[in-house]
Amino acid sequence: MRMVQETGHRRSGELPAETTSFIGRQREIAQVAAVLDRFRLVTLTGPGGVGKTRTAVRAAHRLRDRSPDGVHLVPLSALTEPELLPNTVAAALDLPEQAARPAMEVLTAYLEDKNALIVLDTCEHLIDACALLADELLRTAPDVRLIATSRQPLDIEGEHVLPIPPLSVEDGPDAAAARCGRPGARSDALQLFADRTAAAVPGFTLTDDNLADATSLCRRLDGIPLAIELAVSRLRALSLEEILGRLDRRFLLLTGGRRTTVPRHQTLRTTIGWSHALSTPQERVLWTRLSVFAGEFSLEAAEGVCADERTLPAEDVLDALFGLVEKSVVQRVETEVGTRYRMLDTIREFGRDQLAAGAEEAGLRKRHAAYFLDRAGQFDAEWTGDAQLAWVRRLRCDQANLRTALETCVSTPGLAYDGLCLATRLWGYWQCTGLYTEGRYWLRRALECSREPTPERVKALWLTSWYLDVQGERGDNWALLDEAEEIAARAGDARGLAWTLAFRHHARYFRGTVDGVIEGYDDARRRMAEAGDEVALLITAFHLAFAHFVTGGIGEGIALCDESLRRNAAHPQEHWSRSWALWVKSVGLWLKGEFAQSIECCREGIHSKAALRDTMGIAHFLEGFAWYAAEQGHFERVGTLQGAADVLWRKAAKEARFGIPVLHELHDRAAELARRALGADAFHRAFTEGGSLAPAAAVALALDEDLTKMPELPVRRGTPADELTPRERQVAALVAQGLTNREISEKLVVSKRTVDSHIEHILAKLGFSSRAQIAALEDGPPAPP
Repeated sequence: MRMVQETGHRRSGELPAETTSFIGRQREIAQVAAVLDRFRLVTLTGPGGVGKTRTAVRAAHRLRDRSPDGVHLVPLSALTEPELLPNTVAAALDLPEQAARPAMEVLTAYLEDKNALIVLDTCEHLIDACALLADELLRTAPDVRLIATSRQPLDIEGEHVLPIPPLSVEDGPDAAAARCGRPGARSDALQLFADRTAAAVPGFTLTDDNLADATSLCRRLDGIPLAIELAVSRLRALSLEEILGRLDRRFLLLTGGRRTTVPRHQTLRTTIGWSHALSTPQERVLWTRLSVFAGEFSLEAAEGVCADERTLPAEDVLDALFGLVEKSVVQRVETEVGTRYRMLDTIREFGRDQLAAGAEEAGLRKRHAAYFLDRAGQFDAEWTGDAQLAWVRRLRCDQANLRTALETCVSTPGLAYDGLCLATRLWGYWQCTGLYTEGRYWLRRALECSREPTPERVKALWLTSWYLDVQGERGDNWALLDEAEEIAARAGDARGLAWTLAFRHHARYFRGTVDGVIEGYDDARRRMAEAGDEVALLITAFHLAFAHFVTGGIGEGIALCDESLRRNAAHPQEHWSRSWALWVKSVGLWLKGEFAQSIECCREGIHSKAALRDTMGIAHFLEGFAWYAAEQGHFERVGTLQGAADVLWRKAAKEARFGIPVLHELHDRAAELARRALGADAFHRAFTEGGSLAPAAAVALALDEDLTKMPELPVRRGTPADELTPRERQVAALVAQGLTNREISEKLVVSKRTVDSHIEHILAKLGFSSRAQIAALEDGPPAPP
């Protein structure tokens, strides 16, 4: 069986692995678990930098066994549009935006019978929207539980607020033991300080000579984890005594020379300001300018947006960025597209305040929008080629910045046309990722802001009509297409007119009207050929092919699919158009009675749908595999595949199989054959079992050429060690043998810090709190060969 290619290493919504050790918070984590036994929403509150997110994620790891339908993290710090909150949550649950229903309705329908845990992280800037969403989920999904992190409560019925305090600063009950170097008796704040200094400054340890200064520093920083980590990063350049003295003078300046307690939010802000003051001039400039980014960003983006000829030349951005990484101001993250960077929210807010206080904010936001407009242009020129999947991955990582750029354009005088250009250049991204609802949202806003009769307006109008069709909406298509046709004809926009005419007939046959559709499509395609629009000819070939099938022209339709595939032959790594042409061809071949050839098209095409994570496309192909299983007499597999497809249809579309009669007939025939052979109860069991399969498992089953084989249904794993990666099982096995982290690092020829990280990941995945629990795993964790 061939392996199914995936687009990324970690799916949206999955809990992230921790990259540094987790210190303390055992009481708070236990409280979260206890609260969720009685309430269904717990909101972790506290000042920025106190550790709300990490506490929530660690608690969620511990609660996975109590959430059989999944634990999902929804990061919200980069989201600025409250209207897109339901879409963002849906994306974290891998619910595509291809359904015509509002995202909130899709969410509630999907979750109504699920037992899941959802973490809404960083709600304070979307407090009203988060409150409405949480209230709706609590009312409609009785077995869904929520953890929210916010600087203020959501203030809704059923919420339990759990304040997250700073780390404890005072020693444990055995202070003398701590001073003798026994870490078990240290306060949580001191443990964090010791852990981070060991990583930042090799050879640094807490001793009798420096313990008092370290304790004083942690106390001065109120035990706020982010403040401690920022201070620790300075130990590379300053001694502990120097850090304490400089920081103390800054606090005295803040309080007018009086030694008094300041609010914790001011403590953190003062620490960040101190770190800002100690940065180099170029690092300070970059810090301020990087705050314009939302979420992650690449080095290339930082150079493109933040550099200028006078204060920060492009060739100096890399050094300044590395300096900020060294100082813990910027975090380095590894993603599916390589190394990227991000700022914690509190540090970004400080940079934005600095930006707002200067004179370059408006210009910098325009540069940010211009950079992503140019990037979208590059994508638009290449997305139907071999680089399609790589581009989709990059834009998926940049989605928060794309939203920010679009918002800048539609809300800034003079940039409305740029917003229209950006929204239309992303059309291939909206389609490949199934983000039709979000695409319509930005197209609508851009159309409202930019009303000039331009080719971009024509494209936005026919795109919106297309997306309405795909999502099963029967809205204002005709008004949209009438305006597009009028503008295109008046402006001499031959390409825009051809696309508009094609989608006028697309809308007609989606509504069940077939008279004149073939002739209309032929006319549109003739215009496309005259305009030299190869992409249009590529896509509309399989659109017209299906119209032929509906009207009985099987041979003509198959020939058009072959034409589309020939046009695409030079780009074997293009997935979207090729897979749709293969699916349409598979239907034609099936209608023609060429079942073996039809299923070969399905085998080839479903790989591309899986690579794109195209839920609707996978459902289409699973239907074809079910037809084939019925034809071969493997009726239990028919029920399983149709059950798997049914779940995906309900996620992806307003109506299964788009309501197209010929597809319903093929589905019903296979189901009826299986039901007669198995009996209604057995067929229902197979159908239900199929509905429990993850998409990847359903695809693997469909591709298995042994038609008698049935899937291994998802069950709780036999041992906790099954949760671990091969390397983590290897490390766990060495822990069970009694080796220390240092000894493990020497045996595996890796750094001790890497082993420390593996141990933290193992503890988090298994919900353990000590190495002894790892060693006590039943039969020991098997090390991979």
